[in-house]
Amino acid sequence: MSIKRGLARLAHTTPRKLDVASVRGVLPGGPRETEHGALHLIDEYLEPRHHHGRVPIARALEVSTARLAQLALNPELESVDLQRALFFDTETTGLAGGTGTVPFLIGIAWFEDESMRIQQLFLPEMGREAPMLHWLAERVQQSSCLVSFNGKAFDWPLLRARFILNRVPAPTLPPHLDLLHCARRVLRPRLRSVRLVELERKVLGMHREDDVSGALIPQLYFDYLDGGDVSPMAKVIEHNANDLIALAALVAKLVSHFDEVHGEDDPRDHLAYAKVAERAGDGTRARSFAAAAANGGGESACTVEACLLNARMARRCGELDDEESALRTALAAANTDDLRAGVRLALAKFYEHRRKDLERALEHAAGTVLAEGEDASERRVTRLERRLGRVRAS
Repeated sequence: MSIKRGLARLAHTTPRKLDVASVRGVLPGGPRETEHGALHLIDEYLEPRHHHGRVPIARALEVSTARLAQLALNPELESVDLQRALFFDTETTGLAGGTGTVPFLIGIAWFEDESMRIQQLFLPEMGREAPMLHWLAERVQQSSCLVSFNGKAFDWPLLRARFILNRVPAPTLPPHLDLLHCARRVLRPRLRSVRLVELERKVLGMHREDDVSGALIPQLYFDYLDGGDVSPMAKVIEHNANDLIALAALVAKLVSHFDEVHGEDDPRDHLAYAKVAERAGDGTRARSFAAAAANGGGESACTVEACLLNARMARRCGELDDEESALRTALAAANTDDLRAGVRLALAKFYEHRRKDLERALEHAAGTVLAEGEDASERRVTRLERRLGRVRAS
């Protein structure tokens, strides 16, 4: 398959497609001789203006690495060069991992200027992994960071085991950005499922047509080894390429929406970004997103949690009036007994310890049973009554 073939034909809002010739009995790509032996390589470029769904993939190069590091909760990523980021994904003979599982297709991608280069290393027969692994190791050593989806738990441990079993020196890993972890932090509250295909559809606006199911891929490879039709394997290669492209689009989408508040975003997304910013120690960003979540017209639980987060951040800054305002807003937004009890507990603590207003603290302590249990609530009320009595007697 020639490099840069058919670029103008690649649709901006549809998945990347292989040449028609590649699904007529001939695998995409071809053999490549290396100093470590022959491998089967598919080598392609995507044009700079290629979109994956609604997202231009080259926008991944423009995101703030400081914001990327915060989103990943990994300070090492702040200094990476995104032009040298290596996106990777594998297709394997099993989905559970283990030493018996073989990555028969290793997909890697990186940007050259604004064009994405995609290389896929295919294993045409068992026992020829070493050249693939050497090729991968050399590319990893040239990269500033790795980008994957569940690569920390699955893909890289599997590859590391293959390096050992094939006696190929494993490369020293640069910082690793696993987008599954990021997606769980900021999108699971709204989407529930954060499988890559779900993120493509609901976040990127991408709908793959005639895509192969990941669950079927191991058997399709075994069928290929048994002399079956090449066409299904060509679709697996296409599936892997689209996974790589999706990684770049997700980087662009997730980080850009963490860089600044987008008013059209769902309040649950704003709240999730606020929590990440809080964990990353960025109080200003946390309060900005929490305010957007609180004012976004979302469900009561989301509004209350956003207000409580804002109250916490105000407390850390010593801003008592802002803390009190956020807590009172939370109480007004609470529409269930459970939610009201949680806010009243926060208000009881606030008035007792920050405002030193024991009467107001006692007023709210009377409604905290559902939040802290009957015994704890009773002890709180008793303590406040005793303290208040001493103050009145003095």
